[in-house]
Amino acid sequence: MSVDITKFIEESLAAGKGWKSEEEKQAYFDSIENCAIFAEDTTEMNQYDIDAFNNMIYDNRTPAELLDNFRDRGNTHFKTGKRNRMFYRDALVMYGKALQQSRLLEQEYQDSPEGKEEISKLWSNCAAANLNLRNWRSALQAAEVALELWEENVKAVYRKTKALIELKRYEEAVLSAAQGAALDAENKEFPKLQKQAQKRFVEARRQEEARAAAVLRRQQPVLDLWELAQSVRVRLGPPDKSMREMAGGHAIATAKPSWAGEGANRDVRWPLLLLYPEYSQTDFVAEAHGQDMLAEWLGRVLPEEEQMLPEWDERRDYRGSNVDVFFKLNAAFPIQSEDEMLEAFGAAESAAAKDAVKAKRGTPEEQEQAWVQVHPGCSLAQIVAHQDHVLVGGIVALTVVPRGSSAHARFMDDAKEYTRGVEHMLEPGQL
Repeated sequence: MSVDITKFIEESLAAGKGWKSEEEKQAYFDSIENCAIFAEDTTEMNQYDIDAFNNMIYDNRTPAELLDNFRDRGNTHFKTGKRNRMFYRDALVMYGKALQQSRLLEQEYQDSPEGKEEISKLWSNCAAANLNLRNWRSALQAAEVALELWEENVKAVYRKTKALIELKRYEEAVLSAAQGAALDAENKEFPKLQKQAQKRFVEARRQEEARAAAVLRRQQPVLDLWELAQSVRVRLGPPDKSMREMAGGHAIATAKPSWAGEGANRDVRWPLLLLYPEYSQTDFVAEAHGQDMLAEWLGRVLPEEEQMLPEWDERRDYRGSNVDVFFKLNAAFPIQSEDEMLEAFGAAESAAAKDAVKAKRGTPEEQEQAWVQVHPGCSLAQIVAHQDHVLVGGIVALTVVPRGSSAHARFMDDAKEYTRGVEHMLEPGQL
C-alpha cells in the first residue's frame, strides 16, 4: 500500500502533531544533541554509555566467542594501522582483551596444543603491533611469550628476530634467524634477517673499536700524567677555568707536565704560571725543568735591566731580585684515583663515574688554606713536592709581588683575611 507522504504530514499537522514552530523544532534537536546514539565515535560518549553499548554487544557470549571477536577486531585495527599508526595501539587493546578471555576458558583449552597455539598467535600479534609502534622491548617480550607457548610459531620467531636487531642484540638475532630458517626452510626472510644482523654486528663492532680507540687517545695522556704525579709524589687538583682566564692568551689549556731525559738524568718538565695580581698580568712558561731554580726563571721573565722591564710595570720595581714569591697550600682538593683524574680532566667515559666524582668537587675551606713564601734558591721539584701543595690542573702557579710595595702589603693582608696567612718560608733543600 502506497502512502502519500505530503498528505500524511498535512493531516498530522492539522491534528496538532509535530512542531508548532521552527524554534520548537530546534529546541528538540538541541535536547537530543548529546544522545549517545548519535555519537560518531566513543570520544563523544561518556563511560556509562560505552559500558551500556558493550553490554548490549557482549551479553550472552561465551569467552571463546568474545576471544574470536576481540581478535578479529584487533586484526581489523592492525590492517588500518598501515594508514594511521595509532590504530596499532587499538589493535593492542583488542589483542589484550582477547588474551583476557583466554584466561577465562576452561583449563583443558589452555593446556591443549590447539589452545596454546591460539594464545601464542595472539601474543605474536601483540609483538607485530609493538614492532610497528617501535616498542622494541615490548615486541621482544611478546614474541618470547608466544614461543614459550608454541616454539614452532614461525611468525613469532620472525618478530623476535626483528626486535633483537632493533635492540642491537645482533648475536642473538643471528641465532634467532637460524632457528626460523630451521622451522621454515622455504621462508626467504630469515636468511635476509640473518645477513642483516651479521652486517650490523660487524658495523657495530667496528664502531665500538673506533670508539674505544678514540677514548684511549683521549684518556692516555691523562693517565700518563696521573702516573707521572704518582711517581714523583706530587698531588694534582682539577683544572680551574679561572686560572685559564687569568693566563689570558697563553696555551695553558693544553699544558701538562711531562717527562724529560732518561735514566739518572730523567726530570719532569712543569708548566709554570707566574701571577702578578696587582696588574692582573701573567707570564707562562710551558716547560720548566724540575731541577731549575726559581731564581733562574725570575731572572729571565723579570730582568734587572730598566729597558727590559714589562711595559705594565708602572713603578718599575718588578725585577727578579726585588720580588717575593708565594704559592697557596690546599688550593684544591687533591685527586685521589684514576677515575677521578679522568673525570677532572674531561676524559671520563661513564656517566656514573662523572656523577660520582662531581660529588667530590669544591674548594677547601679558607681555614684549611694558607700561603708559603718560596726562597729563590728553591728548585721547582722542591716547590711541587711540598706535602700540602696541590697543583691545580698540573700547573705550578706562583704569585709574585714586589717587596716593600703597597701591593705586597695588600697581599699579606688578604692572605690573613681569607686564609691562615703566610705560614713559613720554603728554604732550599727543605721538604
